[in-house]
Amino acid sequence: MRGLPASWYLDPDRALLEDSAIFAPSWQFVGHVSDLPAPGTAVRFDCGGRSAVVLRTKAGGLQGFRNVCRHRGARLVEGDAHTGLAFCIDGRLRCPYHGWTYDEAGALVSIPAGQHFDELDADAHSLHPLHVGQWRGLVFAAFQAPRQAVEQVLDAAAGTWPDLTSMRRVIEPRATPCAADWKLTCEHTLDTAHVDVARPALKPRLFSPLVFDRGEGDALHATAAVATGALGDTWSSRMYRQLLRDRKSSPACAEYVYLWPNLLLQLAPDGLSILQILPGATGHSTLRELRYAAPDVSREMRLLRYTHQRVRRQAGAADARLLARVQQGLGMLDADATGPLATGEVGLRWFAERCRARLPAPASSTLPIGGGKRRRSTPSARA
Repeated sequence: MRGLPASWYLDPDRALLEDSAIFAPSWQFVGHVSDLPAPGTAVRFDCGGRSAVVLRTKAGGLQGFRNVCRHRGARLVEGDAHTGLAFCIDGRLRCPYHGWTYDEAGALVSIPAGQHFDELDADAHSLHPLHVGQWRGLVFAAFQAPRQAVEQVLDAAAGTWPDLTSMRRVIEPRATPCAADWKLTCEHTLDTAHVDVARPALKPRLFSPLVFDRGEGDALHATAAVATGALGDTWSSRMYRQLLRDRKSSPACAEYVYLWPNLLLQLAPDGLSILQILPGATGHSTLRELRYAAPDVSREMRLLRYTHQRVRRQAGAADARLLARVQQGLGMLDADATGPLATGEVGLRWFAERCRARLPAPASSTLPIGGGKRRRSTPSARA
């Protein structure tokens, strides 16, 4: 089996095709239920040129909508610059452009006096709803109907995981630019062959290389034991492993779930780490990172979280340099060039199979490899 053609990582004409065929009907992580604790709290989430808003209703449920006014296309909710969190007074969404107001069900309920329209049908101008799902405290949304409910997909891969509802966010979300196509970045998280070659010289690691189970659906499962040390080991990684050994009640391993197409969940003894890879301009992506954990303010647990985060930060910087190097190298290959995938690379094979099945190669490309910029329309124009 061979990997994807080089042109798939470089051709800007593939952007809209990927957005509609892959990202629109896929489950995208939005946040944790603790991020939406009370009626009127909301969170904005952007992916693939689209913007979403998920709102906690008065009845305690969740409603999701395209984050765009039906009047002139303005974005309804801006949200905090880092978290995307917002609060909607009385659970209503008011457009900042012309003041059109929608209730928590998405119905148009108010237009400012002085704005007159001939035979305006308010029902025909309700907000476009999204598919919203929850799994053990995690909140997901999809712009188009997904193939399966998110509970079905994740239960198949992580049925033994505990309920995560009691967790709370322990660090502010981080959005880090990466000079690599989203597919290349996703493949990097699934690639196990590079670990012993590139990573020991680049960074320490807390856990041994992942062993992915064969995935028949849209999620993969993997486990990893605590590493015994590596070249370039740092104080942070040594301290983390020592703290785990001291906490004999905690399992000294981590479990991973990769949810198609772009989400990696890591459940470690100190909490849940989330890595979401968002598509950007040609040859670029954004890494959205969040961490949640059960309430525990003990000194040992705070040290565990601190050292874990330090290692992840070092790892991210090293991986970003490596990914930029690979992305640049792809530009020197022929458009249809592919590389072989080892028989043991379960994750890479799984990813390539799904890309080919859901994103057929176009008959021809209108741009040379590496030429032009990735074109994306704005969320308001796309919604």
